[in-house]
Amino acid sequence: MTTMTRRERMQAVVAHRRPDRTPAVLAARPEVDRALMRYYGVDSMKDVHRILGTDGWAGAGVGIDWGDWLERATGKLEGDFPYAGRQVILHDDDLFEDEWGVIRRVGRDRKYVEWVSGPLVDADDPDACYIPAPEQLADDPELPRRIAALKAADHWVSAGVAQPYKTAWELRGMENLLADYLLNPGFVDRLFDRICALYGEILARATAAGVDQINIGGDIAMQDRVIMGPGAFRRIDKPHLAAMIARCKAINPDVHVHIHSDGNLWSIMDDLIEIGFDIIDPIQPECMEPAQVKRQYGDRIVLHGCGSLQRTLPFGSVDEVRQEVVDLIRTCGYDGGLVLRVSNAIGFDCPVENVAAWFETARDYRLEEAPDR
Repeated sequence: MTTMTRRERMQAVVAHRRPDRTPAVLAARPEVDRALMRYYGVDSMKDVHRILGTDGWAGAGVGIDWGDWLERATGKLEGDFPYAGRQVILHDDDLFEDEWGVIRRVGRDRKYVEWVSGPLVDADDPDACYIPAPEQLADDPELPRRIAALKAADHWVSAGVAQPYKTAWELRGMENLLADYLLNPGFVDRLFDRICALYGEILARATAAGVDQINIGGDIAMQDRVIMGPGAFRRIDKPHLAAMIARCKAINPDVHVHIHSDGNLWSIMDDLIEIGFDIIDPIQPECMEPAQVKRQYGDRIVLHGCGSLQRTLPFGSVDEVRQEVVDLIRTCGYDGGLVLRVSNAIGFDCPVENVAAWFETARDYRLEEAPDR
């Protein structure tokens, strides 16, 4: 088979045609990035991606004008944890506030952050906190040109927003929001209205500017179930998500729609596909067997992810790591429709040899015969 470019490879995958090789996306914590650079003796992640042949996206989104936020921000935290390097309001050395008014604390090991509070925790009215209106989006007349340039440079171009549920619980508090689903659904609906007005406009503008794909990301599931329950999801989340997606599809029926959520999505898979999601990430293998997902839904979705971050990558041998990739390609990538990725950002506890082996196998393995199904 003729060697494809990165963009051609992704175009084949979303069309459910077998590419020259299965594309793979590398997303890792900074500690892993540095370990990979040392492992390959290079000075940049660009060189690592070149060596491993990892595909990936170029982002070209729409920004929010936060007004005087940068004037109110008091600094930034340094480290490898999430939110490090961003402008924040520092309450003390470890406690910080973002532009939404959400307060978080850096953990004692300075590896992770924890949610502390949000501006709607004690509110009776979902209008009691500041959420930017669609009119406050930054206008970028150059966005179509930038997207066209990225495509010409062989990139698959995407733009994304957070899952409305994720933004809502960060503002309200997870326990409060889950109680609201049951006891005060009007509060949740109104809060989602405000969030989705902003996010829907972001996605619509990006679609009109020419992105290949829109992303909606943030966990809505645990290891064994959907967090708010499938019934509540269908009553509240689904119609809001459907409206945002329909707006983008009206602009470009061919735009692809990607959802990220760890956990077990089995109970709402039909709902997600019904409203337009056609790329599902990460198909977490501890919760959803990728081959079973492929058999049941593989003609309608692209499986994006499927690598085990809880078992194989941190604890497996190099041979087991390589075998996982081969098995995924043979059972899920035989007709396209598969982008390989480990199920979340690769953690600092994963041996670099395993990380290298996983992506080298994805780079090198070819389906030359009838696959196992």
